[in-house]
Amino acid sequence: MKRQIFILVLFICSWFASGQQAMETNSRVTQRSSGKYLIGIKEESYKYSFNRGTAFSKADMDELCDVKEIKLTAPKRGFAAFQAVVMADVPFVTCVNGDARFDKSGPMDVIRVETTLEDWEYSPVEMNLVGLIQDDDGVLKADLLLQQASVNTDANQARLVWIEVKVPETAKAGVYRGDVKFCRHRMFESEELLGHLDFSLQVENVTLPAPGNYRFYLDLWQHNSNIARKYDVELWSDEHFAIIENYVKSLADLGQKAITVIASEISWSGQASHRDRRDEMADLFEYSMIRVEKDQDGSFRYDYSAMDRYINLCMGHGIRGEIEVFGLINIWQFEDGEYTSPSDFGDGIRIRYYDHKTQSYRFMSHSNDVEDYIKNLEEHFKEKSWIDLVRVVADEPADLDLYQKRLDKLRKIAPDFSYKMALNHMEMIEKGISNVKDFVPILPVVADHWNNIDHVKSCVPGRFLWYVCCGPDRPNTFIRSPLLEARFIPLLTAYMGFDGFLRWNYTVWPENPLTRISYRAPVWKAGDTNFVYPGRSGKPVLTLRYKNLLRGIQDHETLQMAKEKMSGQGKERVNEMLGNYFNFIIREKNLTFYNSEKRASNSLYSLDYSDYTKGQAYLFEILEE
Repeated sequence: MKRQIFILVLFICSWFASGQQAMETNSRVTQRSSGKYLIGIKEESYKYSFNRGTAFSKADMDELCDVKEIKLTAPKRGFAAFQAVVMADVPFVTCVNGDARFDKSGPMDVIRVETTLEDWEYSPVEMNLVGLIQDDDGVLKADLLLQQASVNTDANQARLVWIEVKVPETAKAGVYRGDVKFCRHRMFESEELLGHLDFSLQVENVTLPAPGNYRFYLDLWQHNSNIARKYDVELWSDEHFAIIENYVKSLADLGQKAITVIASEISWSGQASHRDRRDEMADLFEYSMIRVEKDQDGSFRYDYSAMDRYINLCMGHGIRGEIEVFGLINIWQFEDGEYTSPSDFGDGIRIRYYDHKTQSYRFMSHSNDVEDYIKNLEEHFKEKSWIDLVRVVADEPADLDLYQKRLDKLRKIAPDFSYKMALNHMEMIEKGISNVKDFVPILPVVADHWNNIDHVKSCVPGRFLWYVCCGPDRPNTFIRSPLLEARFIPLLTAYMGFDGFLRWNYTVWPENPLTRISYRAPVWKAGDTNFVYPGRSGKPVLTLRYKNLLRGIQDHETLQMAKEKMSGQGKERVNEMLGNYFNFIIREKNLTFYNSEKRASNSLYSLDYSDYTKGQAYLFEILEE
């Protein structure tokens, strides 16, 4: 009997203990976070910064989340976008889809963001979590439009969500009303509504041209060897081209006009990466698209299949304004003698070939062989009916007389080539470089010669573009740059009466761009090397800078459409319209001041988002009259 009573007591105690443990576990599961959450709206040009070493004040939090609704306007074939903000005084996870999400660190609040747009019968509203990257000053700044659907956020740090509506050509003009919901749950709880934000989209009865028909001439140089390295695929393989196509599509969406062809080995000599500090070295070599072999009888054979495949790929996506060829003139060589010329041609052209007789790779060393290579390349472009699109490019030649000498030699070898120059000295135009068709001066050179720029442009037989690179500091597209500067670039192009804009960067990534984009600071500012990042899926990770540049390009197209519509109303009326539009944006009409680092940015051009939306509305009004 005592034994039975003892077993009963043990059972009761065990049952009570397990019940108590279950109650404690259930208490942990169902206990809601005591965190305080704030939500808000920011415009598409807002760039969030987060410094872990600086306390985020209540005033900062309130300012970040004080706006709860936004009105958007977009033309057909355009897009509308804004950023939703959520932040809390506790860590949390943000999701932009309906997948289950548990955090490896344990119980944590999960904030699901859901966007709806009433009566919208077209493509779904897109959402991307905005990722931060460390700038040269150590501060984390918003840049990446992440491809993953969820991300962790620290306490007292904001998480922004890029929300975009693509407006198709078939969309009906009118006003559509939308809603952004924030739902919170923890572990196995049911979701609760944390809050919501309102937005509206007015679709204008204005239709932009397709990107391939944009008037803005965009020339972003392509560095496909770097893409192959970052994805660890064989250069010019099927796997490489499958990835390249994703990047070509992203360029085509911007209205890109130029196709970059690398026609000899390492024409930029790795951007002098051998001079970098050992802890910062980056592989920036770009390799030739053309394979060369030397037969037993000493004759050369040229394989253009990779080059042709790339050109056809770009053209298939609407990039067909120009084939820019690098590696035939002004090859970068350095005073330390590390990257010189392997031949006696008189420039640094490096043609690598496989010699079947010696069964080894070699570089052409005789000028006659290099000349034959250049002649054959010209003939190939003629056979493909591409010769009128070809521009042999020189990147910042420093010696005018030497460049002219090299150019004259190339003209004798291949008389049907046309030439283009990115220059940082206006004397290249003023002294007259014969046979150069397109000129692309850097902005400080344009500013120095602003009072004479119309005459300078009239001396150019082809296109006249401008560029920025590691300088000037503004306007530019660095991580530190206000996003409105990216939007401003196409508008400044229109104001100056230039054809377009060039930048050397698209995918010139340093070694680990997703963790450290800062490279060669302060000479190269963070972001100088890229507009996109290498995504894990083989697709580029787009950026806020990319989107704001696209916005500016579409502003440019809207402006050109308005000018075209008003062309029959007389020059004075058109000039009045242009003056009214640019008054919203350009503060200093004399661009000589753009070469002065003493002037604040906002004294030269507007950094107020509302000025750009007012200008946009002004153009829509003209187009809908």
